Amino acid sequence: MASFRKRGNSWQYRIYYKDRRTGEKKEKVESGFKTKAEAKLAATEMERKIKRGFDPGSADQTLAEYLDWWFETYKKGTTSFGTEKNIRLHINMITERIGYMELKEIARPNYQKFINDLSKDYSKSTIQRMNATISEAFKEAMDLDLMHKNPASRVSYPKTIKTAKKQKFLELEDYLELIQHAKNDWLEQYPHYLYITHLLVATGARIGEICALTLSDLNIDDKTLNIDKTLVREGGNYIVKPTTKTGESGERIIALDDFTIDRLREWIRIRSEWVIKIKKRPTFLFINPIGELIKMPNYADMLRTLCKRHNLMHVTPHMFRHTHETILWESNISDINYIGARLGDTDKSILLNTYGHLSKRSEQLNNEKVNAFMRSWLEKIQ
Repeated sequence: MASFRKRGNSWQYRIYYKDRRTGEKKEKVESGFKTKAEAKLAATEMERKIKRGFDPGSADQTLAEYLDWWFETYKKGTTSFGTEKNIRLHINMITERIGYMELKEIARPNYQKFINDLSKDYSKSTIQRMNATISEAFKEAMDLDLMHKNPASRVSYPKTIKTAKKQKFLELEDYLELIQHAKNDWLEQYPHYLYITHLLVATGARIGEICALTLSDLNIDDKTLNIDKTLVREGGNYIVKPTTKTGESGERIIALDDFTIDRLREWIRIRSEWVIKIKKRPTFLFINPIGELIKMPNYADMLRTLCKRHNLMHVTPHMFRHTHETILWESNISDINYIGARLGDTDKSILLNTYGHLSKRSEQLNNEKVNAFMRSWLEKIQ
C-alpha cells in the first residue's frame, strides 16, 4: 500500500515491498509529482509491476540473472517439457556469450554483434528461433522499465557459412593430450588450474560449482564430493549462491574414483603449503597462491591460452562435462538414474522421477565401474 506526502511544491509516494531475491523488506520512493493525483497514478503503476515480479532495485542485474528470473517466473511449468527445454537452450546460447553484461548495457549494436558471432556456429533458422525467445523476454523487461528498447527487434541475420561443424565435446584421447600439456605448463606455477581440470573431468560438475567448493565439501576418507552451491557474478561481484544452477534437484553427493582422490591429495598438500605462507585460512577448496578464490573467467582464459599455445582444438570448461558423460558410457553405464543423479541435470531429474531411484547396491556397482575405467584410462598419463 502506497503512502503519499507533499514536500515543498511537489508530491512524493512511498511503497514498501519484499525483495524477490533476498526476501528483505525494502522501499521505493519517488518524488517530483506536481499533484497528488499524478503521484497516485505513478504509485499504482509501480505496484502493478511489483506484483508481476518487478524489483525496483534490480536495475543493475546482469542479462543472465534477468533471463533466469524471466524463465522461472513466466515459462517454467507453463508449457510442455520440449518447449521448456528449447527455451532454456535459447537462454544458454546468449548467456554463455554475453550473460555477464548488465541488462541496461544491452543495446542494438552489441546485440547485433552477438547475432553475427552466433551465425558462425548455428543455422539461420536456429538463430531466428532463439531471437524470438529472447525478444519475448526483452519485451517483458521493457514493460517493467528495465529496458527502454527491444534490442532483439529488427535484427539482421547474416548468411551462415557452411563449414565443418565445431566439435562440442572432447574425445577421451584429446583430453589425454590436453592434460599432459596442462601438467607440463601448469604444475609448477599454476597447479590450481591443473587440479580443477582433473576434477571437472572426473565429476562432470559445472565450473561454477567447482569454483564454489569448500574444503568441507571434500571427504577424502569416504571418497565423496558434496556439490550444493555455485559461484555466480552479480552486479560486478562474485558471490556463492547457496544452490546449484538447477536448484535443489542439482544438489548432490558423488563418489570419487581412486585416481582423482590421489590427485586431490596432491592438491591439498600444495594448498596447505600456500596457506602456511600467506597466514590465512581460506575456506574455498581451490585458491591461488595468495589465497583468493578462482573465478570462472580466470580458468577459461588459462584453458584458452593453453589450447592456442599447443595448437589444440578450442576447449571450454563446459566441454569437460560432456567428456565425463563419455566416461560414464565407456564405463558401460547406461542407467539414466545414475547419470542424472551424478551430473545434477534438471532434465535427467525429470527422468529420475519417472523411472524411480537407484538402489544402494546399483549405485555402488556403478561407482565401481567408473573407478575401474578411470584407473585404466588415466594410467596413460606419464
